Amino acid sequence: MKFSVLNGKFIKTKKTTISMLDKGYWFDFCVYSSLKVIQGEPYFLDYHVERIFDSAERIELKHGFSKTEISDWVKKLIKKNKTKDCLLRLVLIGDPDLEKKGAKLYILPITGLTYHKNQDYSEGIKVITYSGQRAVPEAKTKSLLLGFLAFRQAKKEGATEALMIDNDGFVREGTQTNFFAIKGDKLIIPPQTKCLEGITKKFILEAVKDEFQITEEDIPLDKIKMGDYDEFFISSTTRNVMPIRQIDDYQVKSIDQCKKISKLLKKYQDKRIT
Repeated sequence: MKFSVLNGKFIKTKKTTISMLDKGYWFDFCVYSSLKVIQGEPYFLDYHVERIFDSAERIELKHGFSKTEISDWVKKLIKKNKTKDCLLRLVLIGDPDLEKKGAKLYILPITGLTYHKNQDYSEGIKVITYSGQRAVPEAKTKSLLLGFLAFRQAKKEGATEALMIDNDGFVREGTQTNFFAIKGDKLIIPPQTKCLEGITKKFILEAVKDEFQITEEDIPLDKIKMGDYDEFFISSTTRNVMPIRQIDDYQVKSIDQCKKISKLLKKYQDKRIT
């Protein structure tokens, strides 16, 4: 994976640098998305490009790129690098002063694909909670310090992820994931104005709509620990549906519905890919 793309031109990845004088990068005036490439095919590319544009619009980041040319650049980069399996990152940096003129679009191969342990899906994972809420939560911006600190704390405590708890005591999302609660036949998600609308999350909601009643409402942490919900899981591009077995010291009794949702998601994604 020797090459990356900058504004449509191939550059050597090791020379992909950003100046410390770049105001867009310095002030986190930047949005991004990460997509999987499996056997040379970008998974759900259109959705990732759409998210870049949506996030940019939400923070009024102006640029002159089109969805078609960005998708084309991704495909050309995969071919140039002879990529099989990897994670690609699309990074759009705006120029606060020059509007469209100084915008930069990077497409970078980040790493090979991460495959989580089978045990994480068969038994569920431990997560912790961490106080904080992202600015402009509906946009996937490069303002990542809060998530980094929370994820680092999770690792220190032997957990897989941290759930972000807002100032009112509600669970919003994970540092890298969306959060779901299950109660009976209800699949409960935090209000979409308070968290990022993940691509895998969109697929999950489509996949389960005939099996579950989807409810959008605040999820109080204290009610979780009082046992008001049955099951919980997180989702992301690399995790799909990952059941939760423990939140801080609270032990979750079941992950059966999570496994059902995982199967529904796989069936849904397989239909869209083939």
